Amino acid sequence: MGCETCEVVCGFIHELGPFIKLYEIWGGVRRPISCFHCSKAPCIEACPTGAMRRDSQGSVYVEFSRCIGCMACLYACPFGIPDYNPTTKTSTKCDLCSDLRREGLTPACVAMCPTRAIIIGEPRAIGDEMKRRALLRVVRLGES
Repeated sequence: MGCETCEVVCGFIHELGPFIKLYEIWGGVRRPISCFHCSKAPCIEACPTGAMRRDSQGSVYVEFSRCIGCMACLYACPFGIPDYNPTTKTSTKCDLCSDLRREGLTPACVAMCPTRAIIIGEPRAIGDEMKRRALLRVVRLGES
């Protein structure tokens, strides 16, 4: 859909954001892409100051007070997710709305996505959900 709701809400929640970006993947189709919060996060391993960290819920985040803006995380990330903020001279990236999650809430992009295209969870659970959604689409097509 590429409606940009995720980018807008992320920018509203994070004063340095948005931390989620829409990328054109083919023929004008745009999809949101954000940090995968890898279990073996190369950005954490590459960070010389320990600014790239993992919170108690497993999300990778930047501790801005420790970041020296060397961009080692950006070069280490196989998906090129971290951004460099020239104003703060630090790296920025999605933290899965850690403040909201501490309150028991869902990340803003997930909660506000009008098509439910953005989901979070364990890779296997996400795969199962995507299969379920695909099957529902097939069933609905058969009914029309």
